[in-house]
Amino acid sequence: MSGRDNMLVGRAFMARVPPQPSDALMHYDLAISKHLNSEDLYYFRSEAHYELGQFSEALGDLEKCLEFRENHQKYMLFKAAIQYEMGDLNAAYQTYYSISELHDKQIPFFMLAVISLEGEKYYKAQEWIDENMLRFEPGKDFWRMTAEQQVELEWHVWKNYEKAQKTQDALLSYFPNNAEYLKNRLGLYRAQGLDSLGIWAENDLYIRYKNNNLPLDYYKKGSIKVAEYVRNSGVIEDYLTFRPALFENIKYARFYISESGAIVGKHWAGLREHPLDSTKKIWDFHRGDLRYAMTASDTSYLGFTALFDAPDSMLLGYDDFFILNTDTVAKDSAEISTPEILKEVPAEPEIKPFEGLPIKEPMEVPEHGKAQDSTSIRRE
Repeated sequence: MSGRDNMLVGRAFMARVPPQPSDALMHYDLAISKHLNSEDLYYFRSEAHYELGQFSEALGDLEKCLEFRENHQKYMLFKAAIQYEMGDLNAAYQTYYSISELHDKQIPFFMLAVISLEGEKYYKAQEWIDENMLRFEPGKDFWRMTAEQQVELEWHVWKNYEKAQKTQDALLSYFPNNAEYLKNRLGLYRAQGLDSLGIWAENDLYIRYKNNNLPLDYYKKGSIKVAEYVRNSGVIEDYLTFRPALFENIKYARFYISESGAIVGKHWAGLREHPLDSTKKIWDFHRGDLRYAMTASDTSYLGFTALFDAPDSMLLGYDDFFILNTDTVAKDSAEISTPEILKEVPAEPEIKPFEGLPIKEPMEVPEHGKAQDSTSIRRE
């Protein structure tokens, strides 16, 4: 079998499903040992090395390919991709930059922005992203991915909410039903303090949920992030629960997330019926281990956030609130059809002292007459 035959057999092993790179590599090595000197052979062997996770060996074969054809686009793109996967961002950046100078391809320009972001070189990333937004055709894949980069960078790094909002709106003009884009729009409205637009965007998401127009993951989780605020010690994230009755009556929940990404606190609130007026609601507010109740003048997200600004004097313990707002004397009007009328009770007769006790009749006293002679008595 010739070296070229070994190369073809190696290709056959790589064409299988799944590929068999170990067998292919054995035949490629045999072909090279038979002095087959071909750039295709070295490229094929670099693919086998890559499949086996042998990145350094794959790069060595690509360098041999570049000796045959210097700056060849296919070899350089594969080389840059391997360097990036190895985590060698500087080398990958230099290779992609060289390709961008030599060839008019979209991949290297996009990857230059990606590597700059991952290396936290945000000024350079912003330059590449702004240029790529003009370079790529709107609505196409690379433009879409670049616009996502711009939203993330301007929102979370530079805090330029207006610019991020403009780009997010542009994305929605091409992809109006993308749930992540809709969620980002809502979050940016809230970050800018645009309360009316925030309520509108939240209601839009809720309607889409009811009409089954959101991805399945949102139905499994049952909630969606509706706000995000960056603080010195971390991030605050607020979530809306679509069906509170299924989740312990939680309508809104606030999570406190540290810089390391750990959840360090959770507060939540739900709505319940007012004990004295069924047309009103109260906030059942859980702040850590404490539970409060407060009349809900606003049952929207704004009412939820107002709970955190309310002074302690306005927050009553949950049980205390119900004790103070429950009339224990009043009865439900549905249970009483006519007013209750007290029946007249006859007055008891007055009881006099000694009344009812038996009294003996007085003894009769004989009338006074003449005194009888004792002798006459004896005669009788």
